[in-house]
Amino acid sequence: MTLIVTGGKVVTPEGARHLDVVVEGEKIAALLPPGEAVRNHAAAEIVDARGKLVIPAGVDPHVHLLVGFMGQRSVYDFGSGGIAALRGGTTAIVDFALQRRGGSMLKGLAHRRKQADANVTLDYGLHLIATDVNEATLAELPQLRAQGVTTLKVYTVYEEDGLKLEDGQLHALMAEAARHDMSIVLHAENAGIVERLRSEAVAAGHTEPRWHALTRPPIVEIEAVGRAIAFSRATGCGVHIFHLVAADAIALVEAARAEGLPVTAETCTHYLALTDEALERENGHEYILSPPLRDRANQDRLWQGIVEKGLQLVASDEVSYSAKAKALGLPSFADVANGITGIEARLPVLFTLGVDQGRIGLQRFVELFSTWPAEIFGFAGKGRIVPGYDADLAIIDPVTRRTMSPASDYGDIGYNPYSGMDLTGFATETIYRGKVVVRDGVFLGQEGQGRFVARASAKRPAP
Repeated sequence: MTLIVTGGKVVTPEGARHLDVVVEGEKIAALLPPGEAVRNHAAAEIVDARGKLVIPAGVDPHVHLLVGFMGQRSVYDFGSGGIAALRGGTTAIVDFALQRRGGSMLKGLAHRRKQADANVTLDYGLHLIATDVNEATLAELPQLRAQGVTTLKVYTVYEEDGLKLEDGQLHALMAEAARHDMSIVLHAENAGIVERLRSEAVAAGHTEPRWHALTRPPIVEIEAVGRAIAFSRATGCGVHIFHLVAADAIALVEAARAEGLPVTAETCTHYLALTDEALERENGHEYILSPPLRDRANQDRLWQGIVEKGLQLVASDEVSYSAKAKALGLPSFADVANGITGIEARLPVLFTLGVDQGRIGLQRFVELFSTWPAEIFGFAGKGRIVPGYDADLAIIDPVTRRTMSPASDYGDIGYNPYSGMDLTGFATETIYRGKVVVRDGVFLGQEGQGRFVARASAKRPAP
């Protein structure tokens, strides 16, 4: 059946204007003048978007569903986490498959596919977390590439969790990845500095949440970003910097891109909305994440990077540890599971702080939320409202406001990092592959409706 979204202001690559969006099957079939589609398709399913904005549904390339880390397990799996994403206007994500030390990358991919495919509720791709680089695992890269995995995740910290990759292995991985048109996504922190400062703080009895940030000063991130760029220059391998928060690192990314290097970077919703003041709160341990929250001046510079396009997208870095799970690490910051939830809040937080407060326009908002994530991470046919593209749409209310609370989240997480914030831009309907799957927060689809997407190579936006 034909589906028509009518009456809304549609954000297309050419601008925002009132149009009817005609959907046939899973694809956008046409964009027509207001009312014309309804007159020509009497039997169509109609979605009334009057007074609302129609945008390409979100693509979130940095989420952790069904994850265990630092002894804790996330609330969301691929079913429930996908529903949370859909409620937040996002229809495509990239999660992670883990290569265990001493094991095969391909086995890690197969295991994660088995975990996800049975109940995933939206389109998903996978980054492959590389933890052991040797002749045998490098030989697996062509097969990974053939199976639609085009990005390799590298941690430069967390040796205690079996995740850290040493520089020699990282350089070898990037050199081989470049040969197969694959790229690296990087958690960029200098492990040596972190480990020294953390051990000194704990030995001195400094265990309060604020010490999480004090033991991960900006130089930790800045140095690791610079190192990754140097490796990109030497190998030709593309690099995407995850969760950039140290504002001085933006200049390094901008210089690399001006040089023509295949480098991009993201920041995350929480860095644009929260500061290190949160670590001083009674529940400060709930805001422990890495890299840590920074001060207001740094946050202002992140927004400048958003406006000036030094940062290419905004991700959630979703990790749904419950309030109870976060508290189990107390009394020491060093034992609290790192991570924060936000897959559902990415839409209203970015819309409110960006568009509603006048920092960015609708076009830039859509680039950050959907278009550039889709292109950088190889989701062909997503991220734009264009005939022939996937019929993945979010219809958002730019007027109605809600105050965030723990009840704002799908599922029982027990806290919301944005509690008390007055936000707008919530999705009233989410359309996934031509079907309305969320209306007014209610999930209308079914678990298992999602699909694994074999992703293409990165198409990086021009500097």
